[in-house]
Amino acid sequence: QCQFRILDETESRRQTIVVAGAEGKWRRCILEFALLKKDTSEETADGVTVKDRLRAWWNGDDLAAGPNSPGGNGRKSDRGGYDAADAYGSGASVAADRPWSETCRQLAREIWNHGFVLPGGTEYIEKLVSGCSFTAAETLLEIGVEMGGGTRIIIGKFGNYVTAYERNSILAAAMRHAVTYDIDDKLVVTTLPFEDLDLKPKYFRAALVRETLYTREDKAGLISKISVSLKPGASHLVMTGFLFGADDESEDLAAWKAVEEHAVRPWTEAEFIKAIERAGVQPRNIDDESDDYCAMVVDAWSEYMKSIDGTDLSPEMVRELECEGEFWARRVAALKAGVLRCYRIVGVRPVDHSGPLTSGDDALMVRRPSQSGQENQR
Repeated sequence: QCQFRILDETESRRQTIVVAGAEGKWRRCILEFALLKKDTSEETADGVTVKDRLRAWWNGDDLAAGPNSPGGNGRKSDRGGYDAADAYGSGASVAADRPWSETCRQLAREIWNHGFVLPGGTEYIEKLVSGCSFTAAETLLEIGVEMGGGTRIIIGKFGNYVTAYERNSILAAAMRHAVTYDIDDKLVVTTLPFEDLDLKPKYFRAALVRETLYTREDKAGLISKISVSLKPGASHLVMTGFLFGADDESEDLAAWKAVEEHAVRPWTEAEFIKAIERAGVQPRNIDDESDDYCAMVVDAWSEYMKSIDGTDLSPEMVRELECEGEFWARRVAALKAGVLRCYRIVGVRPVDHSGPLTSGDDALMVRRPSQSGQENQR
């Protein structure tokens, strides 16, 4: 079973809360939160208050479903006619960009911190780029900056320049309001589809790509384009995202695909490594961060649920909570079931190399120890 864990403050221990499972049990748990009625009154059509449903969803309690309670996973969002079930994926060749309303951006800030729409925060971002060794005079390439919280943290800590790309124009426009650093002279932001990237060769000291590749059809082509843009000689390429097999037909994976903003593309670790090596990058570290990722999601949602206890929620915020609750519950369920993996790969572009790299080129790849305690190295 997939489990959420929240801190019991009175006893300083972890309490396990069941929220999802491999046989569709996530649906029953999500009903109390993600499939709320669209009523704007305090009580929903079956006589249960919105707050009661939120509390029940988080605590893993069952609420008796009324005759008008929704079922299945056919949720639709009221974001200005935005149909989350359709636009969030289901394997569509082209998925609509998510219309990030002000309420949606506010919810993201409250859950993940200013400037973020993903788990992590300051400590995680600094960890991602800690080995890149760039100076204040050098430039980081960042692809998928979203609202720019991580970008501003990097510039604030290291003083370097950043050339940033974001495909969602609403998120890119929100970057100026992300954090308080005065960094306009250090940051250039461009909004365009990632397949249209035109990068200056041998210019960047490092590149950071977060949760982007799994939505790309030509992943190897994007990696190669990034590699060419890196300065030869110890320039770092840091990538995070998700891996899953093309033949996996599990219910948890299908449920996750159905709520993703963009169509997702399968890729295995072996394919990933091959693409990196062919692009002239030496893979150094490969970490399976699935457990850490789930923990970051759970901790952030736990703190948020505590923060709204006893407060009044607007109808708009309730609708956003529906969508976000289901989105993150399904993603965590897939990770916990093992059908989806969250990875972090760090590679280095050495001095100009003729031809593709191979595992014999002194590449060192370390996987975080698996549940069996084994560690794989090359």
